[in-house]
Amino acid sequence: MTSISTLSEFLLQSGCQYRVYDLGRAIRKLDPQTFLDIENNRKAHPYPRLGYAWLAVLFWNKQLSHQQYIWFLKLPLDEQGMLVSAARNHFLGIVLEALGKQMDNASPDTLPEHPYGFVPGQQQMADFNALVRKAMKLPESEHLANVQAYIRAPADQEWQSLALQGLADLAASLDDPKTRQLFISQFTALHQQVQLTLLNSLENHQLDVGLSEFILAQMAAHPTQPAWQIAGLRALSQSQADGLVADTLSKLLQGEQIDSDLLITISGRHWHRLLPHDLLSPYINLVAEHTPDLFAPVFADLVRLPQLRAAMLAMLRSTDKSPALTQAIGRLFSEQQQ
Repeated sequence: MTSISTLSEFLLQSGCQYRVYDLGRAIRKLDPQTFLDIENNRKAHPYPRLGYAWLAVLFWNKQLSHQQYIWFLKLPLDEQGMLVSAARNHFLGIVLEALGKQMDNASPDTLPEHPYGFVPGQQQMADFNALVRKAMKLPESEHLANVQAYIRAPADQEWQSLALQGLADLAASLDDPKTRQLFISQFTALHQQVQLTLLNSLENHQLDVGLSEFILAQMAAHPTQPAWQIAGLRALSQSQADGLVADTLSKLLQGEQIDSDLLITISGRHWHRLLPHDLLSPYINLVAEHTPDLFAPVFADLVRLPQLRAAMLAMLRSTDKSPALTQAIGRLFSEQQQ
């Protein structure tokens, strides 16, 4: 084991199968080669948030146990989004020291206290559990049936009795035609809190065009309610209806009033649509003009994203900046010098 230099190598040499998920900006699976490239600093981490990679490493060894183990890891990244290898090496050293050479000497999820762990929020944990159960072909949770019963007859059951895990399981099962039809036909009859929770869960799934159009219709039905617009945008994070979603973003950015939380949702969930659809400049100018206090954190967030870094840095040097953007960038440099 002395030659092991990455988590990928450790898991493979331990005889484990594994999956890696990014939890920084919704839940996305990282294929093994991408994760290995990130570990070896051949590729920037694609979904940084607050200067970290937020990862869930799921692994198991069928020859030793039917148990799956999970590490939730918050690993630091440098300014260009590259993994700070020293931190990863430190964690790997902790693992090797705790478990020794054989994975069956101790439980891999009972590591000593270390600075690289984090606990996902309740909804993200429920969504992650639902995704893992589906990917691993494990039985659905016992809460799903209760949620399905409520959706069929909302008036016959208190919505407060529904488990968050059951709602996450329903969101993960919308590829089933019967579940999808039930969801669409009954959605407007559900309590608003249930509706918004389901929309939030959908951010972790790749919605097809039809389901995306349904979500867009719900947003259009609540045009003056920021909570609905935010939940809808979250639901469309990984939508396959890229053009339709980009059109909606464009309309929102042209609106007379836009909520600051909505702006944060756009940069946090739809950053990958800003540059390809010529929305980056309108978005940044809107932040600079209407929510100047947000400019510094939004700029710091976007400039760390590999897809946007070059464009964000070019924006600093541009001679064709609006007065509001020029002032915002001036404040940004002034704050950095203090």
